[in-house]
Amino acid sequence: MSDAVTVFVRPGDPASEATLRYLDQRGVKYTKRDVLSDPSATAILFGRLGRVVVPVVQVGDRLLVGHDPVQLARFLPREDSEEQHVSFGASVRTVTGEIASAKHLPATYGVEVGQVKPGSPAEAAGILPGDVITGIGPYTVNGGADQFRRAVALRQPGDTMMLTIWREGDVSEVAVAFPIEAPVDPRADVPAEEAPPA
Repeated sequence: MSDAVTVFVRPGDPASEATLRYLDQRGVKYTKRDVLSDPSATAILFGRLGRVVVPVVQVGDRLLVGHDPVQLARFLPREDSEEQHVSFGASVRTVTGEIASAKHLPATYGVEVGQVKPGSPAEAAGILPGDVITGIGPYTVNGGADQFRRAVALRQPGDTMMLTIWREGDVSEVAVAFPIEAPVDPRADVPAEEAPPA
């Protein structure tokens, strides 16, 4: 792996522990630096960020602040030979002004769910055709179907993705779990832009 990975953590900090778990599960080699017992680690963070905060993952020259699996998946070096794919199991299309108006959304954002594949992670999470996915974790879906597909592509078997769902004016959160057992053919998803109107 080309980029060295260093993790600045504080013992007992839940976000630090979550980040270390994330790296361990993916077999990422890293150097751990404890900000409580390592004065030079504190100096590095203060020099780069103007404050001491944990966790911070340093990949090459880039600092990723906080436990953020989306950013970690994007910037961590990876071994592409062992890449495993997950499937959401439902078609989605970008919400247009017309769809937003018909669904009484407060703004034009999100993706509308079309066909949901039986037995898929989407179905297991209780997602229905016609639902609008407006958020992924803490992020609003402003980038339409492309943003949503990228977010799914960053997930690996065993991951969970928190989604905010708009259904008939009600907002709820669901956790979509991507199982480890069965290898999934990413081509098995319904074609993305062919979702029938709900």
